[in-house]
Amino acid sequence: MKNLKLAGAFSCVLGLLTCSDAFADQIGAPIIKAEFKAIDVNKNGHITPEEMQAHQEKNFNELDKNKNGVLEAEEVGADKTRVVGKSDKDKDGKVTRQESSSQFKEYFREMDANKDNKISEDEYTDYWKLRIKF
Repeated sequence: MKNLKLAGAFSCVLGLLTCSDAFADQIGAPIIKAEFKAIDVNKNGHITPEEMQAHQEKNFNELDKNKNGVLEAEEVGADKTRVVGKSDKDKDGKVTRQESSSQFKEYFREMDANKDNKISEDEYTDYWKLRIKF
């Protein structure tokens, strides 16, 4: 059930990347806020680099179905190959644990608008809402 919820949330966020502005505002914001709350483990209203890293590792481990330390397109689904492509720094069609970690660190730096080394709920929401809309 836990994997189904994670897959559903991951699919929703990825699906939102190509949705309309109205849908992003009405449906996207609650999903984004729920994801923020899930990452903010200590519930202090900010995501730290450590919380983001733990979130990345959890997601990676759950997606790595064959437990070989590498995400292949088949493991994340055909509709998510765009995400694999962005994280796949060496363009070999796979995402290693290191590549995934590097991508999450890049996301963190981009989300941290005021560069205080923590991400507020507003920073997280603003970042994703900009990427959801086209």
